[in-house]
Amino acid sequence: MTFSLCATVDGRHGAAVATKAIGVGSTAPFVCRHGAVCTQAMTNTPIGVRTTRRLADGESIDDAVTALLEDDPDASLRQVHGVDHTGTTVAMTGDACDAWAGDCEGESYTVAGNMLVGEGVLEAVADAFETNADRSLDERLLVALRAGEDAGGDKRRDHAQSAALSVFDPDEPRLEHDLRVDEHDDAVTELERLHEVASTTGADWAERFPAVDLQRHPE
Repeated sequence: MTFSLCATVDGRHGAAVATKAIGVGSTAPFVCRHGAVCTQAMTNTPIGVRTTRRLADGESIDDAVTALLEDDPDASLRQVHGVDHTGTTVAMTGDACDAWAGDCEGESYTVAGNMLVGEGVLEAVADAFETNADRSLDERLLVALRAGEDAGGDKRRDHAQSAALSVFDPDEPRLEHDLRVDEHDDAVTELERLHEVASTTGADWAERFPAVDLQRHPE
C-alpha cells in the first residue's frame, strides 16, 4: 500500500513516502544522523526505531535489518529498505507482501513498494531520483515521489492519501525537513505545497530566530 525512497547524498540522509492510508509519516520513514530506513507493507514501526539505534551503535544497515527480520515471526509480510551513512543499502520484500510488490537498490539509495499498479512505479521513482542529481536531496526526493504517483502509485486509488518527506543533516545536527500530510485527497500534491512553504516562509522564520533549537537527535 506504499511506495518510498531512502537516500544519502553528501552526508545528508532522507526518505520520502506515499500511501493509501493515513498518517504514514509517523509510522514508516525514519531518518537519523547515520542513515534512513522505511518499514512498510505490514508495517512494523519498531523495526524502524531499532534500526536507527543499531546504526548509532555502529552497525551497518544491512546487518541491522537482516537481524531484526530474522527475529520477526511475520517477516514474510514486511517490506524494509534503507541506506546508511557509508552508502550501504538494504532492501527486503517478504514473500507474502501484496502484489505488485518489489524493491530496487541504486548507488546510495533504495526504492520499494507494495500494492502498486506495477513495477513501473519503482522504475519511475528511481529514474527521477537519478536524473535530478543537480538538485538538493529534499527536491530530488520530492520529484521522485511525484514520478511514482504519476506512474500509477498505489493501485487502490488515483492519489495517495498520506505522504511524508524527511531529510536529516548530521552536521548541525537537525532535521532540515520533516513534512507530513496525514490525510488528504491528493497527498503528494499537498506535500509539494508544504515543501514550497517550508522553503520560503519557513526559511525566513529560521533566519529571524537563529537561537531556536529544534534538533531531535542532539549529541
